[in-house]
Amino acid sequence: MSAEFLSICMLSDDFLPGATGVGSHLQVVCRRLVELGHQVSIITSRRPAEPEYEEWLGVKVYRVRTIKAFGFYQAIPSVKTLEYLLGVIKPNLVHFHYLGLMLLRAMPLCVKRSLPVVYTYHMTEDHLTQPLPMRPFRRLIVSKIVAICNSADLVISVSENLAATLPGKGIRAPVRFISNPVDFVAPESVEAQQSEAGFAVMFAGRLNPEKNIPFLLRSFAQLRQRVPEAQLWIAGAGADKESLMRQCDALVLGQSVRFLGFLGHGELARFYKACDVFVLPSWVETQGLVAMEAMWFGKPVIVADSVVSATELVEHGVNGYVVRADQDQELAESLIAMHLDPGMRLKMGAAGQLRSQRFEAGRVMVNLVNAYRQTVQDVSGRKLT
Repeated sequence: MSAEFLSICMLSDDFLPGATGVGSHLQVVCRRLVELGHQVSIITSRRPAEPEYEEWLGVKVYRVRTIKAFGFYQAIPSVKTLEYLLGVIKPNLVHFHYLGLMLLRAMPLCVKRSLPVVYTYHMTEDHLTQPLPMRPFRRLIVSKIVAICNSADLVISVSENLAATLPGKGIRAPVRFISNPVDFVAPESVEAQQSEAGFAVMFAGRLNPEKNIPFLLRSFAQLRQRVPEAQLWIAGAGADKESLMRQCDALVLGQSVRFLGFLGHGELARFYKACDVFVLPSWVETQGLVAMEAMWFGKPVIVADSVVSATELVEHGVNGYVVRADQDQELAESLIAMHLDPGMRLKMGAAGQLRSQRFEAGRVMVNLVNAYRQTVQDVSGRKLT
């Protein structure tokens, strides 16, 4: 392959179809890299009925042996399989996205082959110990994350706030902030989803405990007492759907809450365009891609202070609000304020849309490719043209 272009091997437990923010992020990144002329391969999990190999928009997709644990598909390839695939792919650089068995088996192979390694710090120890059975292993997981990062030639953090904390955790590898990319068409070209809601509140993401959706439902119930015509749109799928529906019944929310299920890119855009405000209530979140996407569509956002990048996404009172993740009344009052002042919503939405330009996919890809080239150059000692 020409020195002008790279052969990049991604390893991620989620990719296609994307079940997580990481999977969705990787679809954008891989497609964009191919469009720029790079050769992209990905080793990922294999779900029932999926082929072991396919090409997707120019991306070579290799699927390996997989188990399902805690609701997620996790790749568990053998060392022999990984050796074979690295030999077939012949990458200039390997980029890891999930801390799991596949990474633990592949990392020593990359070191043995002197392959430049990049690791994106998508998930903290808080993410990885959300399932109750994993909590006793928190200290071990923390030490493992540090060891993996220190085996990498570059650690990418999707949050500036998080990046600043990593050296204090014992991470000695170079750390670079590179945002997740927002990759939607111009908002004016999207037709909004038709809605009869007098005031539409939206959430998008997995229906799992770390997303803190019960907090949003309790606050929305308070909003409904003041604004009976309000609706809450919940886009996404996950293990907590049934319990969330029972909570809606207990709160007597009736038809005011719509569970939309998993939405593809196009449908998601239509709901972003149609909503009045977007809420990200998560207990655990590094960047919050869905909030960035809502900002792209000119929507004010309300973000819980437990989101690591909350203050990066939202300037309180300018393009939305940052609220405490356990204060129902605070979120409810913020929603009521949004409802009462449409002019403020428009002003905040415009400020958020301007802020979202820094996350635009083209800009992000320039930073990512430059980071790849610098890492390959640093490891190999040769200059790429």
